[in-house]
Amino acid sequence: MALLPMSKVQGQISFDYLGEKWNDYQMRSSCDLTSLHRNHFKDSVSVKEMKDAFLKNKDVRFDKSPYEGFDSVVYIGGYGKNVMLISPLKNNSQKKVSECRGVWSWVGRYKLLELRDKNGVPQTKLLEKLNSDTSQKWLDGEVLKLGEPRWYMGFAVSPRINWDLYNEGKLVVRLGYSPNSEPDFFSYANLTKRVMDGDWYTSVDAGAKLLGVLHGMQSSANLGKAERTFSVLLYERPMYKSSKNRNTPYTLELLEPGNPDKETAELFQNLKSFVERIPAKAFKPYYTTDFRIMTGRYYRVTVSKCGWLVEDYLSINK
Repeated sequence: MALLPMSKVQGQISFDYLGEKWNDYQMRSSCDLTSLHRNHFKDSVSVKEMKDAFLKNKDVRFDKSPYEGFDSVVYIGGYGKNVMLISPLKNNSQKKVSECRGVWSWVGRYKLLELRDKNGVPQTKLLEKLNSDTSQKWLDGEVLKLGEPRWYMGFAVSPRINWDLYNEGKLVVRLGYSPNSEPDFFSYANLTKRVMDGDWYTSVDAGAKLLGVLHGMQSSANLGKAERTFSVLLYERPMYKSSKNRNTPYTLELLEPGNPDKETAELFQNLKSFVERIPAKAFKPYYTTDFRIMTGRYYRVTVSKCGWLVEDYLSINK
């Protein structure tokens, strides 16, 4: 990574280490989802929407489950829980089945654990009937899942997406990221102890802190001055590949304070220049439960004589 210096931080972070992690991350993230985007995620959350969402929801904790209204999938002994945005139940020719919502398990194949009608009433006999068909020919059509969605400024998001296509119980095509892939390079490369339960959001804040450390390695801004705190939106420039900004895929917007003093404005510009040197594909997009792509990250930045502390609002508002 060209933006990374050769020096070390506390004897732990080196260019060689980060270069190796960058290559590993790119290999783990190599997945062509063009057709999936074209068919199901045609729209993106605009920069204006992301900025407005921050002003509206920056201090809000959402109690509503991001799984509400959808089927869900639990992975026995595995990687947490998925929300099923497209369920094979919806393709069933029987109305009493297509109107149901299910809780599924996955151990090499799908199995229905619970089945409820549109009013939330358990459908025990119907569940038994479906599960008695070992051929699972009723499992037909698309299955679209998001892994462990979390609320993020009013959007239910996840970087982990999987799409399966079944034909009368037989898997035809599978696309998507591995169930333990990280949402961005910094989360993958952070040196803190990892929680190996597959929950992508556990590494997000450590990744944000690493971003701040890496910037602090090459910035002397604010050393010895009063502490400053501000909030930013990091996002991928729309259509950057075909624009004059094709070499700067990411940029920053200042969210707070609305009228920064001179020192805060200079610190923001200092961080922005660093972000605009981050290479493409350093951040996976987030997928929302309303079938949109969101490329933004919300950070709170504190700069003091101790350095740059970057925190992700995903962790702040959890």
